[in-house]
Amino acid sequence: MTASTDFHSAAGDDVGESGHYLPGERNVPLENRIFINRNLRLDRVRALGFDMDHTLALYNRETFEQLTFDLAMDNLVEWKGYPDAIRSIEYDPNFIIRGLVVDKTYGNLLKMDNHDYVARATHGTRPLSKAERKKRYRGLRINLRSDRYQSFDTLFSMPEGALFAKLVDLKTDQPRRGPLKNVKVSQIFGDVRNCVDKVHRDGSLKSRIMADLERYFIRDDRLASTLQRLCAGGKKVFLVTNSEHDYTHAVLSFLLNDQAGDWRSLFDLIIVDSRKPGFFTQKIAPTPIPTDGFDTIYQGGHAAFVEEYLGANGDQVLYFGDHTYGDILRSKTSVGWRTAMIVQELEEEVAVNESQVYHRRELADLISRRKDIARDLDQTRLLMSVMDGMVGYPQTQTNGIPPWTRGYARRQLELFHAMDGGERSDHLRRIRHTAEGLQFLMDQTVARIRVLERDMAHAHNAVWGPLFREGNELSRFARQVREFACIYSSRVANFMNYPVNYYFISPEERMPHDV
Repeated sequence: MTASTDFHSAAGDDVGESGHYLPGERNVPLENRIFINRNLRLDRVRALGFDMDHTLALYNRETFEQLTFDLAMDNLVEWKGYPDAIRSIEYDPNFIIRGLVVDKTYGNLLKMDNHDYVARATHGTRPLSKAERKKRYRGLRINLRSDRYQSFDTLFSMPEGALFAKLVDLKTDQPRRGPLKNVKVSQIFGDVRNCVDKVHRDGSLKSRIMADLERYFIRDDRLASTLQRLCAGGKKVFLVTNSEHDYTHAVLSFLLNDQAGDWRSLFDLIIVDSRKPGFFTQKIAPTPIPTDGFDTIYQGGHAAFVEEYLGANGDQVLYFGDHTYGDILRSKTSVGWRTAMIVQELEEEVAVNESQVYHRRELADLISRRKDIARDLDQTRLLMSVMDGMVGYPQTQTNGIPPWTRGYARRQLELFHAMDGGERSDHLRRIRHTAEGLQFLMDQTVARIRVLERDMAHAHNAVWGPLFREGNELSRFARQVREFACIYSSRVANFMNYPVNYYFISPEERMPHDV
């Protein structure tokens, strides 16, 4: 490999291009940090591998997804025979988020929390009410291995999900006389999926992109320097992408050549048309691709070939990808590579979270207050119940006080027991007023909590809320990132902010009882 080293930060330097390795990570903006789920010593990593699409090459999502949406729409009309009237449907880039699950049978989209509870749902794009959602999904375990469901785990799925939802709207609004009167809801998703697959497979999408790369990709001048720095630090660097050679060459030439000369010089091994996730589970013989001056490029192959070629295996390899299943899960579980997930949406998620910091603090305080009020209200109501039962007992009898009462409750009941009939009535009246006051405080607190939760969720996405959270729980997508990715970040170039042999230390895990 003949990687260029014409950049000002060498492998052992404490100060890199960003100028703030020292005195610490706190000087790196939050959106440019690497986040850690599992300890990772880069000094033990000998080879770093990268996916291309949505990993090294970040798409301009709105233009890319609009193009995919439009081409899939053309295929629905011209290939699947859908009526031309569906062309009136417009793409909404703000509706769909990653991590949703499609219920193909009913035309619903679902957002699930960390425990696979369906917390939000839409029919097409129309949000289901809490009652509708619970009627359909309460007590139902979502089995993602079933043909009924499909998970959107990659950004490539966003236009697919948006088109599906809009078609369901059209079918729902005009079920018997509309343009989709002869199409079943359960058929729509399969047709959309086939049409999206076709635009990827037949070259129509990529040919349009290659004709105007500036329009469809985000250029990051730090990317080439990041790869150069890894090379200078003694790391083997390789590429494994499902994209074909011509497309890969066009995209990475556009993104890297201005800073790195020929992009191919940055990689010790290049594998195109890799057919992930089968790349990690099957042994498909690699085919050399002869190119001018580079003998490191192959079509197809398998993980064991990469390990043998580079002299690194298992946890000596760190692989970067964007797809929780095709990149991260398979590389981790099938061959034992360490994993780094690129989540492009993270930059926006972090920015919104930072803008909501005071609301989050207020919400945390209100939730704690709600717990205290609920406990006091429960205690007060219990006292009222016991006191109601003691009203008829004479003062000389003590068996009206339940033996299980302790502390404050027992002292109150002993005081109540010593009162005469009139005093007991007055005291019970005061207890009822206290309970009513506590209930009022509870209602006010809950109302404010709901307003904050709604406003904070809408700051992310008006329908689905934040990508990584659902209420107090992590979202299903966040759980996947936490379980499958050792580290994660918004873009590969963020590694420019860390030394080549950095020790990523995960935050302390805590149980609710930890203090």
